[in-house]
Amino acid sequence: MMAILLLALQQTLEGPLGVPAAPASRGDAIRGAVEWLVAHQNKDGSWGSHHSPRPIEVLADVPGSHQAFRVATSALCVMALAAGPQPTDASRAAHSRGLDYLLADYDVKRPSGMEHYNVWSFGYTLQCFGEHLLAQPADPRAEALRAASRRLVEKLALYQALDGGWGYLSLDEVPTFRPSFTSMSFTTATCLIGLQRARQAGIEVPQAVVDKAVASIVRCQTPTGSFTYGELWRNSPGRGINQLKGAACRAPACLEAIGVFGREPSAEQCASALDDLLVRNARFQVASLRRPIPHESHYQISGYFYLYGHYYATLLLARVPDPARYAPLLEQAVMICREPDGSFWDYPLYSYHKPYGTAFALLVLAQLGSRIPDVASAAGS
Repeated sequence: MMAILLLALQQTLEGPLGVPAAPASRGDAIRGAVEWLVAHQNKDGSWGSHHSPRPIEVLADVPGSHQAFRVATSALCVMALAAGPQPTDASRAAHSRGLDYLLADYDVKRPSGMEHYNVWSFGYTLQCFGEHLLAQPADPRAEALRAASRRLVEKLALYQALDGGWGYLSLDEVPTFRPSFTSMSFTTATCLIGLQRARQAGIEVPQAVVDKAVASIVRCQTPTGSFTYGELWRNSPGRGINQLKGAACRAPACLEAIGVFGREPSAEQCASALDDLLVRNARFQVASLRRPIPHESHYQISGYFYLYGHYYATLLLARVPDPARYAPLLEQAVMICREPDGSFWDYPLYSYHKPYGTAFALLVLAQLGSRIPDVASAAGS
């Protein structure tokens, strides 16, 4: 039934989604995503650029904000290539070049007191370095990766907002050295997961930094189980963006983040979050796909939450007793973002959207692994 619903939604969105990709097996989609990432890596080892085919874009000053987008996007691509189940010589080389790029450019500066998108680059690069150190501790670059990770931990401590979390914009009138605006629950979750991977790899992470960030996310949780957009929105939990329909893509990241630092969510909480994203409110998430203006869709959902939320939902599968129930829904949900060229994307963002979207999709599809049979193959049998 859910597969029929997703197919119907894809057909109704054929305009904004462009030419739909032909049905593909999971294996074909993974191979196509890897090949796309390898073919579209920049000469310096990064992915994405500031070039945009459209006349309007999100606020992003140069150079700092675009460096942040490129570094964060590249970290996701490196993690995705590492997750590929059948690496090739080309994908290994692209992964290594990407890692070299991150080591050279990870220390991103913000361009102004308003924009600090670089917290995204800190969080994802820290996760990338931590996971690589855990997987390949004998890499000749290990010491450089550890030194860079320690610096990233320092940077996150510097950018931690006064309310305990991390945000990406300071919209108040008096920008300060330490971001003075509110934190966002999902940005905080992303950074916490990066810090946890670093700690697993042996990098010292100040407990005070962790405790304040976890407490910030916990304060954002509402009695209904949703997470408000951030601390500033705690007093308006009934706003569309904070309701379960508007927050479905945020909950998995928030639950995973507090879970890895000891505030274990119950299996029931995790299952409810997955049901909200993949069953009860799936239509609202799909309706937001590829709309060009942030928060213009139902319940103020932005398309760039879509693949992000489904990636963290994949991590949440380990916290529910019946992951096989949700795995095919995750696969089907991600597949509707697939393009004929093998890439995936959910929101038009300069030229970063296809690399980050393809990376998120590859991470989801690769991590589903052997949990379920290939959906396309099973459907044809």
